[in-house]
Amino acid sequence: MKNVRLSIATIMTAILTSAACADAGAAPTSLGAGVYSKEQAEIGKAVFSQNCSSCHNADYYKTVLQTWRGQPMTYLFEQVMSAMPADKPGALLETEYEDAFAYIFEMVGFPAGETRLEYANGMMDDISLEPAP
Repeated sequence: MKNVRLSIATIMTAILTSAACADAGAAPTSLGAGVYSKEQAEIGKAVFSQNCSSCHNADYYKTVLQTWRGQPMTYLFEQVMSAMPADKPGALLETEYEDAFAYIFEMVGFPAGETRLEYANGMMDDISLEPAP
C-alpha cells in the first residue's frame, strides 16, 4: 500500500512539475508583460509612419484599446488586416501588421519584452486587450 501511495505521489509531482516548466517558457498573455520586442517596435515605427500615422495617433489607439478591452488581440488584429490602411486594405504583409502593432503598443506605453508578437502561431489568441497604462 505504501508503494502505491508513493507511486501516485511521484506521478502527481512529475505532472505538476512538467506543467510548471511548460508554462515557464510560454509567451506572455498580458500587454503589460511585454508581448513584443523592442526591435520589432523599431521596425514597426517605419511601417506605422508610412501607413497609419496620417489618420491615427496614440490617443486614437488608447480609445481603441479601451473599446476592445477583454477581447482577444486576434479579433482586433484580423479587423485591422482586413480594413487598413484605409486606402489599400489588406495590402501589408502579415509581419508588417505585427510590427505596426508592436510599435502601437510601445507608443501607448506598454513595455517591450523578449518575445516577437506573432499572429500565425496563435499567440494573439491568448492575449486579452486592455486599456493603455
